Amino acid sequence: MKKNLKDKKTRLKLIGIWSVILVLLSTELFIYTWSRIQCVKTGYEISKESDKNLKLLTLQNNLKIEIARLKSPGRISKIATKNLGLIIPTPEQMVTIP
Repeated sequence: MKKNLKDKKTRLKLIGIWSVILVLLSTELFIYTWSRIQCVKTGYEISKESDKNLKLLTLQNNLKIEIARLKSPGRISKIATKNLGLIIPTPEQMVTIP
């Protein structure tokens, strides 16, 4: 009877140890899987933001070109003469301020 009771205790200890090992292994597997998923997700977010940054840089360069075109003296002169009716002043119209 004592031997049977001892065998049951030993068997319960083994089952307990294996259960703990199995729980720890499963937990480690879930944590590893979760971290890999987060890594991939972060990689996708970085890629998406890089694409967005590239589009914004392209837009910025296009806007710089547009500003340069709008500020060009030839364009401003053409608008002043055609649309506003301005002319280049003659020397008699010029006033020198000392």
